[in-house]
Amino acid sequence: MTAGFDRGSGDRAPGRPDHAAEASPGAAVAAVPSGSAVPSASGAPAGVSTAVAGPPGPVGAPVVFAGFDGLRAIAALLVLVVHVAFNSGLTTGNPIGVYTARGEIGVAVFFLISGFLLYRPFAVAHLSGRSAPDAAGFYIRRLVRIIPLYWLALAVALNVVSNDKMGVHGFPGLLQTAFFMQGYRNHWAIQGLTQAWTLNVEFAFYISVPLYAWLLVRRRRTPGAQFRVELAALAVIFVISRVLHYALIGSRIWWADGWTVWLPVWWDLFAMGMLLAVLSAWYVQNGRSPAWARWRWSGEACWLVAAFFYWVASTRITLPLTPLFVPDRTQDMGRHLFYGLFGFFLILPAVFGPADQGLVRRLLTCRPMAYLGLISYGIYLWHTVVIEVVAEHTGTAAGELAFVPFFLLVLALTCAVSTITYFLVERPCMALGREWARRVRARSRPVPAGAGGPGPAGARAPAGVDERWSVESQVDERWRQELSGAGHPGADGALGGAPDGESARTMPLRTGRGVGDRSGAGPGARSGDPAADRSPGPAPRPRARPGRGVPERGVPGRGVSGPGGPGPDGTAESRLGHIPDRGRDDGW
Repeated sequence: MTAGFDRGSGDRAPGRPDHAAEASPGAAVAAVPSGSAVPSASGAPAGVSTAVAGPPGPVGAPVVFAGFDGLRAIAALLVLVVHVAFNSGLTTGNPIGVYTARGEIGVAVFFLISGFLLYRPFAVAHLSGRSAPDAAGFYIRRLVRIIPLYWLALAVALNVVSNDKMGVHGFPGLLQTAFFMQGYRNHWAIQGLTQAWTLNVEFAFYISVPLYAWLLVRRRRTPGAQFRVELAALAVIFVISRVLHYALIGSRIWWADGWTVWLPVWWDLFAMGMLLAVLSAWYVQNGRSPAWARWRWSGEACWLVAAFFYWVASTRITLPLTPLFVPDRTQDMGRHLFYGLFGFFLILPAVFGPADQGLVRRLLTCRPMAYLGLISYGIYLWHTVVIEVVAEHTGTAAGELAFVPFFLLVLALTCAVSTITYFLVERPCMALGREWARRVRARSRPVPAGAGGPGPAGARAPAGVDERWSVESQVDERWRQELSGAGHPGADGALGGAPDGESARTMPLRTGRGVGDRSGAGPGARSGDPAADRSPGPAPRPRARPGRGVPERGVPGRGVSGPGGPGPDGTAESRLGHIPDRGRDDGW
């Protein structure tokens, strides 16, 4: 349940236009209004096969999932609540403990978010006939995204917290915890950061996503046939996961004593997120959105359903109140089912419907939630260390701390540490991962001499720039797309989407000139400078303000005002009005 964040423009080649993202072959599909011209997705690198027979889908306005930062914040806070409530004694000594104990449901929310965000670029590629995201770049980004901060948090925990609370079983235990192997055997579990067992599952999911996506496109199909294959495959893996889970509960097979962290056991939750990814991609591909999502209170209705499933999980399947327990078949199967349904309906308003419609969507996109979502990975990793440090320095035993002041103190300290490590560790590492992935792609996809594909909107390479720019830039920019469309103006004004599929951000992290004052040449470029004016094509247009002409998600062009109108390629274009941060690329 990790996420990437940083999107930047510092790795663009000189003279490479910011509009390259809007014509890249790997861009996710976005719908255009009926009757709009649909440009072809030409310029794909040689040797890259398409998955679906038929012409590529339309390219136009991107689909933005601004609410996912708020969802990450909710998931991280739920996990923090369950640990603080137990350590303060609230869970076991208060009637509301049946609800605080179920804060572990935040893990299920993270799994669904990862399933949606990481699989959606593949689903879009499958349904549109475009090339899928590059597997090598995907793996590089995921590893660089989750490992550095995890290793730092683990090292701090082992040196700050006493061994009886966060120790490891010698050097073998250190290797097991560092390389996501703790829990695969029963005697390897409960080492280091105890909540890090979920990274084992996430890591296995990262490995499996490109392989799973590749298996689904071994035959060329029409978009409709591919859509049915996607749904059938998800149904199959959901059923297999449930059956395997049922069979393993209570199993005494020696090599399966660590089944609780096996990916196949958790595939049902990931599959629910992947189902939303496929449905979202299909609606956008066809220029439609669900009718229910246009209802003003649809978000609130979804959350009422989610609250019902939270209540069922808390009070109707008799789950224990302690964090560590051995459930029976009824408890564990019910826990997976109701946790998954809670996460499904919690996420649903962020997938479908205008971002400014209703209280729920406004809450998910507000700045405090966006900020907490930005640092959610740090919150998840650091909060247990902070809990132990606070308990040790206050000199109080577990169960003797008042919940409210304890929670507020842990939250404040955790957010402070997470903010620092985000800017000092996470963001630089993500930038490094993007650069490594770009270099790997450049080496693995050589362009024949003199074979330059068409650039965005038919533009040629700028004067003095190698003709390879046209194809090479599209290969590079494909991994800088937004989760379901072309890039959005980043904090520096450059068109740069989040790699691996990620929602744009609502939290501005720096101030400066507006996007309309820049021409996309990169940080520090001023309008009118040679460095700022060497990109062909029109400069990026200003964004729409939130709530003013915001198109309905999945139906670009409806209710568009201000920045709407023809894009660089002649198609209609619109953008949701929010202020993105510099990048995220998965489930955190």
